[in-house]
Amino acid sequence: AKIADPQPPDIRIPKPASDLSVQQLSDYVILSVSKPIQNTDGTEATTLAAMDLLRLAEEAQEWDPRQPLSDEQFLSRAVRVLSIPASRFPNYLKDGVFFIEDRLTATANGKPFARGYRYAVLFFNESDQTAGLSNQASIRMIPIPPAPEGLSAELTETAVKLSWTVPAANTDGSKPARIAGYNLYRSASPDGVPDQPVNSVPLQEPGFEDRSFSFDKTYYYSVSTVGNLENPHARSLPSDFLKVQTRDTFPPAPPEEFSAILDGETVLLLWVPSPSRDVAGYVIHRQEKGTQSQIRLNPEFIRTPSYRDRVDPKKEYQYSIRAVDTHGNESVPVLALFEKR
Repeated sequence: AKIADPQPPDIRIPKPASDLSVQQLSDYVILSVSKPIQNTDGTEATTLAAMDLLRLAEEAQEWDPRQPLSDEQFLSRAVRVLSIPASRFPNYLKDGVFFIEDRLTATANGKPFARGYRYAVLFFNESDQTAGLSNQASIRMIPIPPAPEGLSAELTETAVKLSWTVPAANTDGSKPARIAGYNLYRSASPDGVPDQPVNSVPLQEPGFEDRSFSFDKTYYYSVSTVGNLENPHARSLPSDFLKVQTRDTFPPAPPEEFSAILDGETVLLLWVPSPSRDVAGYVIHRQEKGTQSQIRLNPEFIRTPSYRDRVDPKKEYQYSIRAVDTHGNESVPVLALFEKR
Protein backbone atom coordinates (compact mmCIF):
# COMPACT_ATOMS: atom_id res chain seq x y z
CA ALA A 1 0.00 0.00 0.00
CA LYS A 2 1.15 3.52 -0.75
CA ILE A 3 1.72 5.77 2.24
CA ALA A 4 0.56 9.36 1.73
CA ASP A 5 3.07 12.14 1.86
CA PRO A 6 3.27 13.77 5.31
CA GLN A 7 1.25 16.96 5.63
CA PRO A 8 2.35 20.04 7.56
CA PRO A 9 0.44 20.53 10.81
CA ASP A 10 -2.42 23.01 10.81
CA ILE A 11 -1.43 26.31 12.36
CA ARG A 12 -4.25 28.10 14.12
CA ILE A 13 -3.40 31.74 14.80
CA PRO A 14 -6.12 34.22 15.87
CA LYS A 15 -6.84 37.09 13.51
CA PRO A 16 -5.51 40.50 14.59
CA ALA A 17 -8.16 42.71 16.17
CA SER A 18 -9.44 45.61 14.08
CA ASP A 19 -11.78 47.42 16.48
CA LEU A 20 -9.54 48.55 19.35
CA SER A 21 -10.94 51.82 20.73
CA VAL A 22 -9.95 54.13 23.55
CA GLN A 23 -11.58 56.82 25.68
CA GLN A 24 -10.67 58.91 28.71
CA LEU A 25 -12.35 58.23 32.03
CA SER A 26 -11.22 60.69 34.70
CA ASP A 27 -7.41 60.55 34.58
CA TYR A 28 -7.09 57.07 33.10
CA VAL A 29 -7.82 55.28 29.86
CA ILE A 30 -10.51 52.71 29.05
CA LEU A 31 -9.79 50.41 26.11
CA SER A 32 -12.19 48.02 24.44
CA VAL A 33 -11.54 45.35 21.81
CA SER A 34 -13.49 42.34 20.58
CA LYS A 35 -12.31 38.84 21.37
CA PRO A 36 -11.20 37.11 18.12
CA ILE A 37 -13.68 34.54 16.87
CA GLN A 38 -11.70 33.39 13.81
CA ASN A 39 -8.17 32.33 12.98
CA THR A 40 -6.26 33.66 9.99
CA ASP A 41 -7.32 30.59 7.97
CA GLY A 42 -11.02 31.19 8.70
CA THR A 43 -11.40 28.44 11.28
CA GLU A 44 -12.88 29.08 14.70
CA ALA A 45 -10.45 30.63 17.16
CA THR A 46 -10.38 27.91 19.82
CA THR A 47 -6.70 28.08 20.78
CA LEU A 48 -6.60 31.67 22.04
CA ALA A 49 -4.15 31.67 24.95
CA ALA A 50 -3.19 35.25 25.81
CA MET A 51 -3.49 38.94 24.97
CA ASP A 52 -0.86 41.66 25.34
CA LEU A 53 -1.64 45.38 25.62
CA LEU A 54 1.07 47.70 24.28
CA ARG A 55 1.35 51.44 24.88
CA LEU A 56 3.48 54.13 23.29
CA ALA A 57 3.71 57.48 25.11
CA GLU A 58 4.74 60.56 23.13
CA GLU A 59 5.39 64.10 24.28
CA ALA A 60 2.52 66.41 23.45
CA GLN A 61 4.56 68.51 21.03
CA GLU A 62 5.57 65.39 19.09
CA TRP A 63 2.27 63.55 19.17
CA ASP A 64 0.20 63.63 15.97
CA PRO A 65 -2.47 60.92 15.68
CA ARG A 66 -2.99 61.86 12.04
CA GLN A 67 0.44 60.40 11.30
CA PRO A 68 0.12 56.62 11.69
CA LEU A 69 3.12 54.56 12.70
CA SER A 70 4.09 51.34 10.98
CA ASP A 71 3.92 48.18 13.05
CA GLU A 72 7.72 48.14 13.14
CA GLN A 73 7.91 51.73 14.38
CA PHE A 74 5.28 51.10 17.02
CA LEU A 75 6.83 47.86 18.29
CA SER A 76 10.30 49.38 18.51
CA ARG A 77 9.12 52.11 20.91
CA ALA A 78 6.07 50.71 22.72
CA VAL A 79 6.08 49.00 26.11
CA ARG A 80 3.95 46.08 27.21
CA VAL A 81 1.47 47.39 29.75
CA LEU A 82 -0.43 44.20 30.48
CA SER A 83 -0.37 40.52 29.56
CA ILE A 84 -3.59 38.60 30.16
CA PRO A 85 -3.59 34.78 30.07
CA ALA A 86 -6.75 33.00 28.96
CA SER A 87 -7.45 31.94 32.56
CA ARG A 88 -8.02 35.63 33.43
CA PHE A 89 -10.09 36.54 30.36
CA PRO A 90 -13.38 36.40 32.34
CA ASN A 91 -12.13 39.30 34.50
CA TYR A 92 -12.05 41.56 31.44
CA LEU A 93 -14.70 40.16 29.10
CA LYS A 94 -18.28 41.36 28.78
CA ASP A 95 -20.47 40.13 25.91
CA GLY A 96 -17.42 39.13 23.88
CA VAL A 97 -15.58 42.43 24.36
CA PHE A 98 -12.49 43.04 26.48
CA PHE A 99 -12.59 46.17 28.67
CA ILE A 100 -9.23 47.23 30.10
CA GLU A 101 -8.26 50.13 32.36
CA ASP A 102 -4.86 51.78 31.98
CA ARG A 103 -4.19 54.10 34.90
CA LEU A 104 -1.72 56.75 33.84
CA THR A 105 -1.21 58.71 37.06
CA ALA A 106 2.14 56.99 37.59
CA THR A 107 3.43 57.78 34.10
CA ALA A 108 4.95 60.97 32.75
CA ASN A 109 6.03 62.02 36.26
CA GLY A 110 2.42 61.94 37.39
CA LYS A 111 1.31 64.18 34.51
CA PRO A 112 -0.71 62.07 32.08
CA PHE A 113 -2.02 65.25 30.44
CA ALA A 114 1.45 66.12 29.12
CA ARG A 115 1.50 63.25 26.63
CA GLY A 116 -0.34 61.54 23.83
CA TYR A 117 -0.78 57.78 23.83
CA ARG A 118 -1.03 55.10 21.15
CA TYR A 119 -2.24 51.59 21.93
CA ALA A 120 -2.35 48.22 20.19
CA VAL A 121 -2.99 44.63 21.24
CA LEU A 122 -1.57 41.24 20.28
CA PHE A 123 -3.46 37.95 20.52
CA PHE A 124 -1.52 34.69 20.91
CA ASN A 125 -2.38 31.03 20.39
CA GLU A 126 -1.28 28.16 22.61
CA SER A 127 2.04 27.98 20.75
CA ASP A 128 2.76 31.63 21.57
CA GLN A 129 2.21 32.62 17.93
CA THR A 130 0.57 35.88 16.87
CA ALA A 131 -0.67 37.23 13.55
CA GLY A 132 0.44 40.75 14.41
CA LEU A 133 -0.78 43.99 15.86
CA SER A 134 -4.33 45.19 16.02
CA ASN A 135 -5.28 48.59 14.74
CA GLN A 136 -3.69 51.44 16.68
CA ALA A 137 -5.92 53.60 18.90
CA SER A 138 -4.73 57.06 19.97
CA ILE A 139 -5.72 59.50 22.69
CA ARG A 140 -4.48 62.76 24.15
CA MET A 141 -5.46 63.10 27.79
CA ILE A 142 -6.98 66.42 28.85
CA PRO A 143 -7.68 67.77 32.34
CA ILE A 144 -11.42 67.56 33.00
CA PRO A 145 -13.60 68.20 36.07
CA PRO A 146 -14.56 65.50 38.56
CA ALA A 147 -18.08 64.17 38.81
CA PRO A 148 -20.68 66.78 39.80
CA GLU A 149 -21.68 66.93 43.45
CA GLY A 150 -25.01 67.66 45.09
CA LEU A 151 -27.12 65.33 42.94
CA SER A 152 -30.72 65.71 44.13
CA ALA A 153 -34.16 64.67 42.92
CA GLU A 154 -37.73 65.89 43.15
CA LEU A 155 -40.50 63.44 42.31
CA THR A 156 -43.51 64.85 40.48
CA GLU A 157 -46.48 63.12 38.95
CA THR A 158 -44.92 63.16 35.48
CA ALA A 159 -41.14 63.22 36.01
CA VAL A 160 -38.21 62.70 38.33
CA LYS A 161 -36.56 66.13 38.27
CA LEU A 162 -32.82 65.84 38.89
CA SER A 163 -30.26 68.59 39.43
CA TRP A 164 -26.63 68.88 40.48
CA THR A 165 -23.87 71.40 41.17
CA VAL A 166 -21.63 72.54 38.32
CA PRO A 167 -17.96 71.59 38.98
CA ALA A 168 -15.76 74.63 39.59
CA ALA A 169 -12.38 73.31 38.39
CA ASN A 170 -10.61 70.46 36.63
CA THR A 171 -9.00 67.58 38.51
CA ASP A 172 -5.56 69.20 38.17
CA GLY A 173 -6.86 72.43 39.74
CA SER A 174 -6.93 74.38 36.49
CA LYS A 175 -9.81 76.71 35.62
CA PRO A 176 -12.21 77.21 34.01
CA ALA A 177 -13.71 73.77 34.31
CA ARG A 178 -13.75 72.01 30.94
CA ILE A 179 -17.41 71.05 30.63
CA ALA A 180 -18.96 69.95 27.34
CA GLY A 181 -22.01 68.41 28.97
CA TYR A 182 -23.18 65.74 31.38
CA ASN A 183 -24.27 62.10 31.24
CA LEU A 184 -27.02 60.87 33.55
CA TYR A 185 -27.28 57.19 34.44
CA ARG A 186 -30.22 55.30 35.91
CA SER A 187 -30.08 51.80 37.32
CA ALA A 188 -32.40 49.46 39.17
CA SER A 189 -29.48 48.32 41.33
CA PRO A 190 -26.58 50.07 43.09
CA ASP A 191 -24.21 47.32 41.94
CA GLY A 192 -22.98 49.10 38.82
CA VAL A 193 -23.43 52.01 36.43
CA PRO A 194 -25.15 51.14 33.12
CA ASP A 195 -23.08 51.21 29.95
CA GLN A 196 -25.34 53.82 28.36
CA PRO A 197 -26.74 57.02 29.91
CA VAL A 198 -30.39 57.99 29.96
CA ASN A 199 -29.64 60.91 27.62
CA SER A 200 -28.85 60.24 23.95
CA VAL A 201 -26.52 63.27 23.70
CA PRO A 202 -24.62 65.02 26.52
CA LEU A 203 -26.89 67.28 28.58
CA GLN A 204 -26.09 70.97 28.32
CA GLU A 205 -27.69 72.03 31.61
CA PRO A 206 -27.06 70.76 35.18
CA GLY A 207 -30.44 69.08 35.36
CA PHE A 208 -32.73 66.57 33.68
CA GLU A 209 -36.37 65.49 33.82
CA ASP A 210 -36.69 61.72 33.64
CA ARG A 211 -40.16 61.11 32.23
CA SER A 212 -39.63 57.41 31.48
CA PHE A 213 -39.84 56.33 35.11
CA SER A 214 -42.55 54.12 36.61
CA PHE A 215 -44.20 54.45 40.00
CA ASP A 216 -43.53 51.91 42.77
CA LYS A 217 -39.90 51.46 41.71
CA THR A 218 -36.52 52.20 43.26
CA TYR A 219 -34.00 53.88 40.98
CA TYR A 220 -30.34 54.71 41.46
CA TYR A 221 -29.12 57.80 39.62
CA SER A 222 -25.57 59.03 39.03
CA VAL A 223 -24.09 61.74 36.83
CA SER A 224 -20.74 62.28 35.14
CA THR A 225 -19.08 65.28 33.51
CA VAL A 226 -18.26 65.15 29.80
CA GLY A 227 -15.02 67.01 29.13
CA ASN A 228 -15.19 67.08 25.35
CA LEU A 229 -17.47 65.99 22.54
CA GLU A 230 -14.73 64.81 20.23
CA ASN A 231 -14.11 61.17 19.50
CA PRO A 232 -13.10 59.71 21.85
CA HIS A 233 -15.10 61.42 24.57
CA ALA A 234 -13.46 62.36 27.85
CA ARG A 235 -15.68 61.95 30.88
CA SER A 236 -15.36 61.87 34.64
CA LEU A 237 -16.10 58.97 36.89
CA PRO A 238 -19.80 58.82 37.80
CA SER A 239 -20.98 60.44 41.01
CA ASP A 240 -22.19 58.50 44.00
CA PHE A 241 -25.62 56.97 43.49
CA LEU A 242 -28.75 58.85 44.52
CA LYS A 243 -31.53 56.49 45.58
CA VAL A 244 -35.02 57.56 44.49
CA GLN A 245 -38.18 55.68 45.46
CA THR A 246 -41.09 56.58 43.21
CA ARG A 247 -44.10 56.27 45.48
CA ASP A 248 -47.30 57.63 43.97
CA THR A 249 -48.73 60.10 46.49
CA PHE A 250 -50.31 62.36 43.88
CA PRO A 251 -54.11 62.70 43.90
CA PRO A 252 -55.89 62.34 40.58
CA ALA A 253 -57.68 65.23 38.95
CA PRO A 254 -61.32 65.45 40.08
CA PRO A 255 -64.22 64.65 37.77
CA GLU A 256 -65.94 67.60 36.13
CA GLU A 257 -69.50 68.82 35.49
CA PHE A 258 -70.95 66.80 38.36
CA SER A 259 -74.73 67.19 38.32
CA ALA A 260 -77.69 65.71 40.20
CA ILE A 261 -81.08 65.44 38.46
CA LEU A 262 -84.12 64.72 40.67
CA ASP A 263 -86.83 62.65 38.99
CA GLY A 264 -89.50 61.56 41.47
CA GLU A 265 -87.85 59.25 44.01
CA THR A 266 -84.63 58.92 41.99
CA VAL A 267 -81.62 61.17 41.69
CA LEU A 268 -79.56 60.65 38.55
CA LEU A 269 -75.93 61.63 39.09
CA LEU A 270 -73.80 62.40 36.02
CA TRP A 271 -70.22 63.62 35.56
CA VAL A 272 -67.34 63.93 33.12
CA PRO A 273 -64.59 61.42 34.05
CA SER A 274 -61.31 62.54 35.56
CA PRO A 275 -58.58 63.07 32.91
CA SER A 276 -56.03 61.23 35.08
CA ARG A 277 -54.94 57.93 33.55
CA ASP A 278 -54.65 55.90 36.76
CA VAL A 279 -58.19 56.40 38.10
CA ALA A 280 -59.57 53.22 39.68
CA GLY A 281 -63.09 54.58 40.17
CA TYR A 282 -65.30 57.09 41.95
CA VAL A 283 -66.78 57.47 45.42
CA ILE A 284 -70.02 59.40 46.05
CA HIS A 285 -71.22 60.76 49.39
CA ARG A 286 -74.69 62.08 50.22
CA GLN A 287 -75.60 64.48 53.00
CA GLU A 288 -79.15 65.29 54.06
CA LYS A 289 -79.78 68.97 54.52
CA GLY A 290 -79.77 69.95 58.18
CA THR A 291 -77.51 67.07 59.24
CA GLN A 292 -73.73 66.84 59.70
CA SER A 293 -73.15 63.26 58.61
CA GLN A 294 -72.24 62.08 55.13
CA ILE A 295 -73.18 58.65 53.82
CA ARG A 296 -71.04 56.83 51.29
CA LEU A 297 -73.42 55.50 48.66
CA ASN A 298 -71.22 52.96 46.89
CA PRO A 299 -69.21 50.31 48.80
CA GLU A 300 -67.31 49.48 45.60
CA PHE A 301 -65.79 51.95 43.17
CA ILE A 302 -68.12 53.30 40.50
CA ARG A 303 -66.41 52.84 37.14
CA THR A 304 -68.97 54.48 34.85
CA PRO A 305 -69.78 58.23 34.81
CA SER A 306 -73.31 57.86 36.18
CA TYR A 307 -75.14 56.64 39.28
CA ARG A 308 -78.78 56.39 40.42
CA ASP A 309 -79.78 57.03 44.03
CA ARG A 310 -83.25 56.42 45.52
CA VAL A 311 -84.30 59.24 47.86
CA ASP A 312 -87.23 60.71 49.79
CA PRO A 313 -88.50 63.45 47.46
CA LYS A 314 -89.64 65.47 50.46
CA LYS A 315 -86.07 65.93 51.67
CA GLU A 316 -83.17 67.90 50.29
CA TYR A 317 -79.73 66.39 49.71
CA GLN A 318 -76.24 67.40 48.77
CA TYR A 319 -73.90 65.11 46.82
CA SER A 320 -70.12 65.09 46.47
CA ILE A 321 -67.85 62.92 44.34
CA ARG A 322 -64.17 62.04 44.45
CA ALA A 323 -61.91 60.24 41.97
CA VAL A 324 -59.66 57.56 43.50
CA ASP A 325 -56.54 56.28 41.75
CA THR A 326 -54.93 52.84 41.79
CA HIS A 327 -52.75 53.84 44.77
CA GLY A 328 -55.68 54.98 46.92
CA ASN A 329 -55.07 58.70 46.43
CA GLU A 330 -58.30 60.72 46.38
CA SER A 331 -59.06 63.87 44.46
CA VAL A 332 -60.62 66.93 46.04
CA PRO A 333 -64.40 66.55 46.34
CA VAL A 334 -66.72 68.10 43.78
CA LEU A 335 -70.25 69.17 44.77
CA ALA A 336 -73.19 68.43 42.50
CA LEU A 337 -75.31 71.05 40.81
CA PHE A 338 -78.95 70.13 41.52
CA GLU A 339 -81.67 70.08 38.89
CA LYS A 340 -85.32 69.00 38.94
CA ARG A 341 -87.34 67.47 36.15
